[in-house]
This record gives sequence, structure tokens and C-alpha cells, in this order.
Amino acid sequence: MDSTISLILSRHGETEENKLHIMQGQMPGHLSELGKQQAEQLAALLEKEEIDVIVSSDLARSYDTAMAVARRKGLEPVQTPLLREMDWGIYTGKVANEMDFKNLPESVESVEALYKRAGEFLQFLQTEFPGKRILAIGHGGFNRAIIVQIEKRQQEDILKLPIMRNTACLRFSI
Repeated sequence: MDSTISLILSRHGETEENKLHIMQGQMPGHLSELGKQQAEQLAALLEKEEIDVIVSSDLARSYDTAMAVARRKGLEPVQTPLLREMDWGIYTGKVANEMDFKNLPESVESVEALYKRAGEFLQFLQTEFPGKRILAIGHGGFNRAIIVQIEKRQQEDILKLPIMRNTACLRFSI
């Protein structure tokens, strides 16, 4: 049996916190009206796509986005904390322009930790869903770590990638 995974990697819809430039990190987040529309648009975009499994972060903004797709597919999203956004530590809930990104405090999840967790997430997919067609709905920051792991790039490249737009989709074979 072919154990190759087809992965569609996406990001949650816009949140009220995104609009205010708040660093949500591992806060649940609340989809804005636009975010709810984006989730429904993602569901419509993927309507004819064959998807075996929907995996989402266990944070509300990703799960709520996943549910929009899941309702049309008759699937129940599998939630995992492995897919959570980067932990912003003491910066969680702060406005982005109040932060010093060059000197992050120790409470902020490191690039090394993100890279390691992204590898654990991909291992989770390979162990639990070999050969499946998977939609994974995560977060702008953490999705970069997943991409770097899939592409076997250096962990420092996580910070060089752009943040995915809300409900954008990237496709990979793993």
C-alpha cells in the first residue's frame, strides 16, 4: 500500500484579534464575520476535492474554520495541539507593534522548538494517516515551520517565509 500522504495545508479564517494586530499565539481566537465567510469559501473551494481526514489545531479559530469544511464533507476534524500557533509567551495578547522581535524573551517559543514540533506533527500524520488525503488547518506562523520541515530546509528559514494568507492553501506530497 502506498503510504504517501497528500497534504493540503491551510490557515484559519481572519479573527477579530487579527484585525487588531494582536499576537494571539495559543489563545483560542474568534473568527470575524470575514473569517466566517473565508471559512465557507474554503469549504466551497474544496467541495469537489477528495479529502479523507481533516486535522486542525485545537485552538478555536482553526477548529471553527475546519468545521466549515467538515460539515460539507461529513467529517469530524481531528484536533491536535501539535498544530497550535507559536507560543508568544509574555507577548500573548499584545499588539504586534509593541513587541521587540529582535530580542524575544525566553517565554516565547523558539525557532528550534517550532521546527521540532513541526517534525512531530508530520510524524503524527504519517503514523495516524498513512496514504490519506489530508486537509490540515493551522496557523500563519506555525505553518511556516511545517513547510520548512517538508522542504527539508534549515530551521532558520522559518522566519524567512511569508505568513500564509487566511484560508490560503498549499499542497504537498509527503
